[in-house]
Amino acid sequence: MNFILSVVLALSAGASAEKPAEVSKTVKEAPTPSQAIAALISRRPPKGWKVEEYTNAGGADPVEAFVDGVDRIAIRAFGGPGSAYKKPAGFLTGAAASTMGRKPESVGSAEVAGRRLTVYQRGFPINLGDPHAPSGPPMLGKEFFCVLPVSGGRFVVLSYARETPAPDLERRGEEAWKVFLKTVKLPGRKT
Repeated sequence: MNFILSVVLALSAGASAEKPAEVSKTVKEAPTPSQAIAALISRRPPKGWKVEEYTNAGGADPVEAFVDGVDRIAIRAFGGPGSAYKKPAGFLTGAAASTMGRKPESVGSAEVAGRRLTVYQRGFPINLGDPHAPSGPPMLGKEFFCVLPVSGGRFVVLSYARETPAPDLERRGEEAWKVFLKTVKLPGRKT
């Protein structure tokens, strides 16, 4: 009796182990945020900067960021199914581009992927100190960004943020962003 029970258990364990392998062959894995960004633009990250990737809007808006201390260069893709922003105009009037509700300020332009793009600036609150202690107005970091239309009605936001109110006297982060923008290309286009 024990022998028969052992055989039945071994056969059922073997059968259940095979089923997940069969299922995994049919399930297509979603691309990582970096892979999703790579399908829209080519780019070269700054040397020595740490890579972070995540998604927003329940996975619809991939983000790839390069971080060096308090400096952050990010690529955020929008306009796909389920995206928080369907069009660049919606992004530019939305919370992600504003300074606590005020529209972003145009501060110049940059050549990106063979196009002249407007560079905007916005402020964002930086959490310094005890959030429960009374204080004055929030300290603001600065973010510079531009909006690049890409294929399929999508667009990417290329940004540089300094997550401290202290200025970068050497401008290393800002210079790294300017060099980074020159590496951005649209697939299939000569720029």
